[in-house]
Amino acid sequence: MKNLQPDPPSPPKSAKERIKSALFFVFYYSGVEWVLARLVRPKGVAVLMYHGVCDHAAIPDHINFHLEESVFERQMRALARRYPVVPLADVVTALVESKPLNKSIVLTFDDGYRNNARHAAPILQRLGLPYTIFVATAYMEAADWLPLNEIYWRWSLGELSSEQMAALRQRVRGCPWEEVREEIEALRQKPASAPRAGAEEGFAMLSWDEIRSLASNGADFGSHTHTHCNMAAESPSQQRTQLLTSKKALEDHLGRRIPLFTYPYGHEEHMSQSSRQSVIDAGFDCAISTNYGLITKQTDRFCLPRLGYDRRIWMFTGELLRAFVRQAARDLWLSITRRT
Repeated sequence: MKNLQPDPPSPPKSAKERIKSALFFVFYYSGVEWVLARLVRPKGVAVLMYHGVCDHAAIPDHINFHLEESVFERQMRALARRYPVVPLADVVTALVESKPLNKSIVLTFDDGYRNNARHAAPILQRLGLPYTIFVATAYMEAADWLPLNEIYWRWSLGELSSEQMAALRQRVRGCPWEEVREEIEALRQKPASAPRAGAEEGFAMLSWDEIRSLASNGADFGSHTHTHCNMAAESPSQQRTQLLTSKKALEDHLGRRIPLFTYPYGHEEHMSQSSRQSVIDAGFDCAISTNYGLITKQTDRFCLPRLGYDRRIWMFTGELLRAFVRQAARDLWLSITRRT
């Protein structure tokens, strides 16, 4: 599948970014980073945000949220050698019970892609690493893809220009679902210049059988709304419908309570006081954002932060170490100020 509309080139890296990359490179390949990662003792948890694991995705490079399988496996092996990897539910329980948090990693996957089962799960099972998948339940076992993925696919075929893709993407991310539903449905009904099978690896969603199979092998699941909507743009009644519909579907299919939720998109503009209250009222124990940071004992569990990742292994491990070292320094400073 060839993209006929080239993606804008990435801006050149700043001198500061080049220096940091060089430093992390030396730290990683010299073994210094591995030693420091095992020695540092912050009171914080890093939640990593993934989406899909596949080698080919019809998504613009600068927003490609999928990770190649070989890169993903290398990252997971690096984590397993450096840090405790724990279930998200254990961290939330510790927050609820005001228990201390120790240095650890939590793995999360958003949306519910079939490649999570085919490519990510076997790696995680071999390494014994727990993880949580947040699913947009309207698309489980459905022929339709997430609205943004429909847009990216049409862009990859040259049927949407980069400008049209960006404008439609902004509308989907910023408007209530009902305002953009007709546009997305019209796009879905338009004959495509290539079969959908060519993009299934990146965009196909899990079936309920696959979800149950993953759950029986240790995966945890949470809600990502029903239609992958911007919760801050929805009315309180629609927020409630989105949350309860997804929660009930997951609980009915898995036969257990679903206490975990993550916001689609997850930036400040995609959350609100109204949506926060809706999450609480729907019976969830936490809500995860895409705000940058570590979870500490003081973190609001209805706005939990996460970290992203860099494909370069030395940047991946270096950024994690940097976050933990900074938290350890804060912990030390707080300890000193309390004594004085």
